[in-house]
Amino acid sequence: MPKLKPDPKEEARRVVRACLANNMALYNLEDEQVALKLQMVPKTLRNKRNRPETFTLAELWGAAQTLKLSPVQAASIVLGRPLTSKEIKEFILM
Repeated sequence: MPKLKPDPKEEARRVVRACLANNMALYNLEDEQVALKLQMVPKTLRNKRNRPETFTLAELWGAAQTLKLSPVQAASIVLGRPLTSKEIKEFILM
């Protein structure tokens, strides 16, 4: 039986989860530390990481600053998909 492709919302969720998880691992940050900086309970942060569409814009701004997201990661989160190398080149050359 062929593997089913996830729906577009699930793919977008995976992009957000990956960006947040990668930078949390890179800077050795735990849920508790990030939640404290975002002024929320750690369980709320875990819930929002599981369902990223529940993040508010202010919370995403705080997460971007706390986790030191790159412009490419931030754009990927907003778009809900990884950026291609062509898109990144065009952005740089603007």
